[in-house]
Formats: sequence, structure tokens, C-alpha cells
Amino acid sequence: MNESEMENITVEVQTGDPFSVSAAGLIVGVWDDGRMALDWKKRLDAVLGGEFSRILEHGEFRGESREIFFLPTFGKIPARYVILAGLGHRDKTSSESIRKISGTVANAARRRNLTTLHSTLASNAHDDVDLASEAVVEGTLLGLYTFSQYKSRDERPSRKGKAPKPEYALSRLTLSASKDTEKKVRRGIEWARAVVRGTCLARDLGNHPANVATPTMIADTAAREAVRRGIRFTSFDRDKLEEMGLGALVGVAKGSVEPPRLIQLEYCPEKAQNAKPILLVGKTLTFDSGGISLKPAEKMEAMKGDMSGGAAVLGTLMAVADLGIPLWIVGLMPATENMPSGSANKPGDVLKAYNGKTIEVINTDAEGRLILADALSYGAKNFDPALIIDLATLTGAVTVALGAHAIGVLGNDPKRISEVLAIGEKVGEKGWHLPLFEEYFEQIKSPVADMQNVGGRGAGTITAAAFLSHFVDDKPWVHLDIAGTAWVESDEPYKPKGNVGIGIRLLTHFLSDLSGEKDLRKASGKGSKKK
Repeated sequence: MNESEMENITVEVQTGDPFSVSAAGLIVGVWDDGRMALDWKKRLDAVLGGEFSRILEHGEFRGESREIFFLPTFGKIPARYVILAGLGHRDKTSSESIRKISGTVANAARRRNLTTLHSTLASNAHDDVDLASEAVVEGTLLGLYTFSQYKSRDERPSRKGKAPKPEYALSRLTLSASKDTEKKVRRGIEWARAVVRGTCLARDLGNHPANVATPTMIADTAAREAVRRGIRFTSFDRDKLEEMGLGALVGVAKGSVEPPRLIQLEYCPEKAQNAKPILLVGKTLTFDSGGISLKPAEKMEAMKGDMSGGAAVLGTLMAVADLGIPLWIVGLMPATENMPSGSANKPGDVLKAYNGKTIEVINTDAEGRLILADALSYGAKNFDPALIIDLATLTGAVTVALGAHAIGVLGNDPKRISEVLAIGEKVGEKGWHLPLFEEYFEQIKSPVADMQNVGGRGAGTITAAAFLSHFVDDKPWVHLDIAGTAWVESDEPYKPKGNVGIGIRLLTHFLSDLSGEKDLRKASGKGSKKK
């Protein structure tokens, strides 16, 4: 199920008795002590002849985290199955656990060809109802995401002369709500649809092969989505980038026949709350061979996903515009390939960035920070942002440090870093704060240029951020290293193998919270003016 197919799924609120809802599966949450948020044990037993209590007593279902059980109703209620969804320990229930169990249930329902589901899981969350409702929809829809565009379909009849069985597709998801919570549930659904829309597009871009998802193709995609939402779009080509002085981006692009792009998106609603824009910058390296410092062949195919930061910027702007968040936001996506050739950067070359600083290239495989350097300095100078946030699959070191479970978070603004970490914990895209001590800056000093692009084996994630800090013009800045979290090697509850679309949910919630801050309304100085 791809991005366009997601739009065909009806998602609605149901305020009546869940036992009267006509759906193939009625999803109810059960904690590991056998309790339910809606205290349905007696009612389930009355309807199903005590079967619920029996399966608990016999240990057939224990309510453990992400455990599921399909309980047939034999026509005693409209739903064909009551789907028992294990939530684990009551005190550990969160929006993220709701998201995960919703994805688990959705995939189990797919295997049974159930096309309509009704979920009561939002009532189990300790978090806000709207956040829990968002989690139900996100977990369900993102769990059903597939990327099969390049698989051929066998349209021939089966051996028995029958037409092939149609592919499963969820057609309707309904969520339970009371009269008191109906507005919040609807709001959660609205948020989820926007986040899922942006996330699915980001996943698609990251899953496309690099011979399809070129800088030009990504620019065309960004242009199409921008037009749909009234977002201003600009794309700078190689000649213009050279003229503008983005020497680091152009330098990385020299080894490839694919022309580079700097994609610029500007969302500026009439009721924007901020006098200065928020700048989002995403690494958009459409394929990274390592350049002259060639990567090992094993797993190099995954380097088609090295543009996940840029995809997250595009997906976030889509979600923000769809939700009407009242903020002036600029997105920059420096897009290129990093390839080896006779014209490519060589170790020892010196490049001049947009802000005039010179960089000695020690390792051509540390190219992401080079293209980000130009985008950051260009954005800082031309837009005078109130805050800069960048996302990048930047370092293998962050995976060594944090594995696949946390985003590396660094920057120069402790307040904003704390806010990003708190939002990430709340919405299930966790981060961990790493330091930027002065001592780390010593590692990137160069004998021939202002700095070098790597700082040795130690603290690789930190020295990469130290490098980037030279290009933010002392603006408030948060750096998100998503190299460990942007891709999963095997299916997870709502993350099928492949590109995750990480960061969109985190940034959308963060920006929404930011839109209410009075500090953002101060008069702007230099920079691009709202039109």
C-alpha cells in the first residue's frame, strides 16, 4: 500500500456503542493484568459465553506487549472478530506503544484479509486523547505501507482458471469516541493523515532506486507538492550554484553526471506568528558511493537512502501546510550524488563554502557535511532565521553510539534541544543529547585551510556537528543525526523494512508547539521578507 492508496482509506469517528459497529475486526486493548480501559470483561463474557475469561485463565492470551488474539464472535455482534491487543504493563502505556500495537494489528488483519477495522485503543493511553488517536491512525496506516512499485504482477489466471485473488486493502478504519472526546479524536485523525502523507512520500523517495530518485526527480517532486499547498518553490541548478558561491555543494557534485540542485521551499501563511522564519535544512544525497574514498561494496545499495534528511524536510513542510500551522518556515534541500570519477573531489583538495570559509577535504566520504555547510550558511545569511534545524544521515558513528533507537541531537541552544528531546519522547521519535565541548573543535583544525571535513575516528558524530557549527552564523541551531534511525533492516510494527521517514512526526509537533511562543513575534532584522 503506497502513498496514493493511503488516501483511499476512510478514517472516521464512531460515537456509538462499539459492540454495534459493523466492522470485520473490533480492536480492544488488554493490559497484562487482564484489565481493559473500558472495563469490558463482563460484557465480552456475556456476549461470547465466557470465552474471554477462559482464554485468559488458560494462558492463551496474556495481554503482553504487542500480543494479539482473534476471538471469533460467531455473529453475536456485528464484528466478525474481537481482536484482543496486548498492551503490556499498564504504567508503560504510551502513544508510542499504542502506535506499535496498532501497526501489529493492522498487519495481522491484512493476513486475514479484513478490510474494515474499528479501534478502541485510544481509550487505553495515559496521554492526551488526540495524541493517542493520532497514534492509532499512524500505526495502522504506516504499518500497512509497502513499496512494491518495481515488482511485476502476474496477471495470468491461476491453474484452476480463476482470476488472481485481489490484493488486500484496508478500506475503512473507525475510532471510538465519546461525545466529550469526539473533537479531540477528530483532531488526532487530522494530524495523523497529514503526518502519514508526508511520511509515506519521504519513504517512497528513500526507497526509490538512485537511478530514479535523482536530484532532478526530487526537485520535481518537491515542486509538485509545493504547488498543491501554495508553498513557494525555487530550484537552483549547477551554473547558478557556482555563480552564488556554493563551492562545497558544487565540489561534491563534480564527480557525478547528475546535475545538483539546491531546492528551496518557503511556507508563509498570512497568519504566521513569527517575524523571522524557522529554517529546516535536510541532507539530500541521492546516492553516496563515498567518492574517491570509496565505500565497501557491502550494503552500498542502501546509500540510495542518504537523502532521508531532505525527504524529512519536504514531508514536514507538507504536513505543516496541510495542518495550517501558523509559522513562516523555509526548507532547504541540497541535492546531489557523490560519485568517483576523473572530475571528482580528491583527498587533500580545498573547497570554499558559501560563507567564505575554506575546507580541506580529508575524506570524500564525509560529503554530507560539505553540502550542508553551504545550505546552512546560505539560509543563515539570506533568511536571518529565528532557529535552524538540520536533519542528516550524517555519521556511522551515531549508530555505534546510539544504535537504531535514538537520534543524535546536538546544537548551540540548550532550550531548543531540550524541547526537541521532550517532543521526541512524547511522539515516539526519541533523541539523545551529545556534547559539543571546545576540545572537539581541535580535531577538525587543518594546517592548510580554515578547517578539515573529518576529525579522526573518535567522537565522529560530535566532530561532524562541530564542523557544521561554523556555518550557522551563531543562529540558534539544533542538529539531528538520523543515520541510525532512518532505515530498518527488518519489519517493525509500523516500519516495514526500508526507509522509515524519520523526523516528520517530531518536527511537525515541535513546530506546532513553537507557533504559540511570543518570543517569535519580535521584529525581524535583515533577511528575506514575507510576501
